[in-house]
Amino acid sequence: AIASFPRESLPEVGIVGRSNVGKSTLINQLCGSSAARVSDKPGLTQQINFYTADNDFHLVDMPGYGFAYAKEDAQKHWLPLIESYIRERKTLRRVLVLLDARHGIKANDREFMALLDRTHTKYQLVLTKCDLVHRIDLAKRHLLVSQEVDKARNCIPRVMMLSARHGAGLNELRKEILHTCSLGQKYLGTHKKKEAIAQAEYFEQLKIYKDTARAKKRRQ
Repeated sequence: AIASFPRESLPEVGIVGRSNVGKSTLINQLCGSSAARVSDKPGLTQQINFYTADNDFHLVDMPGYGFAYAKEDAQKHWLPLIESYIRERKTLRRVLVLLDARHGIKANDREFMALLDRTHTKYQLVLTKCDLVHRIDLAKRHLLVSQEVDKARNCIPRVMMLSARHGAGLNELRKEILHTCSLGQKYLGTHKKKEAIAQAEYFEQLKIYKDTARAKKRRQ
């Protein structure tokens, strides 16, 4: 229920897609855990789950649509829950809509995209399982999806491609999420600080090595 959601204190990025699109695997990769269950049976995520990243933002795991194994009364509950979340959540920055690269945009995807357009919700399409598609076919699929994106009112033009299984495209998606949550500069600063510390430690060790070599040479 909406009342059970965390308070709106952090920016949020929702992740949604048809059942069996690889959503749980992607969330596990992004979070570095196995908190989201992975199953060959679609429709396992039956509620909205929040994952906190370094107390900076939330990844929001939304129920998959197209619920092949779900009971009809459960579907009737999930869809209003998703729509209420999208309409009412002020901290929602963007929804990532996952598409299986083998199939592209299907009827259920278009229905959900229409909902996001009606509610003026920013969203972005992400092609998953790209490793299972031949490169030429993948390029065609990406072009077709990109052309359809041009017609959508609230869709971010850039269509991302990834394979959570092999890690391809994950870093780009992480950067996109950080940028969406206005955290790019913070994480870039942290990365540069770590680099500076590592470099200082390297030069300190180099100085110790050189001083030791000189002392050894003098003793000879």
